Amino acid sequence: MVSLSLVVLTLLVFLGALLHKMFDFVEFQGYVADYRLLPEFLVKPAALFLLVMEAGVVLLILWAPTRPWALVLAVSLLALYALAITVNLRRGRTHVECGCGGAPQWLSGALVWRNLILMVLALIPLWHLPVGLKASEIATALAAGIFLWFMVRFFEQINANWQQLALTGRRRKHL
Repeated sequence: MVSLSLVVLTLLVFLGALLHKMFDFVEFQGYVADYRLLPEFLVKPAALFLLVMEAGVVLLILWAPTRPWALVLAVSLLALYALAITVNLRRGRTHVECGCGGAPQWLSGALVWRNLILMVLALIPLWHLPVGLKASEIATALAAGIFLWFMVRFFEQINANWQQLALTGRRRKHL
């Protein structure tokens, strides 16, 4: 049941990110450009590639035989995003909106840690893929996965609020 809960969590994280990118693809291209990791002519193709890869995670995770591929792809994307954030943090570039979906967040070490934790949580089901569960176990696992997703969203909102409070405090010092 734990494995299925983590599969559900991964599905919901990527579904939310995918929908965010799909509904405002132009804005997402701006986020990709803001990371300053690619030349301008590669921004749109890279944004489209990321969108397609996230759609791949969502679609592949739904079918049990392709689920391991989806989880590996999810971990790879999370690692890529963590690397992009880390490169910008090392450059001192923190006032870049992460583009993750959900509450607006500036790049921070907390986002890198979030991605690392999500990577570990997406890897766990690879050791023991959920099979042969009873209906009650599936329902419990779905509820647990949804709860975990709400916890991730809660963390993201707290992080966004914390960043806003810190920014407001800096502004007051300058007045």
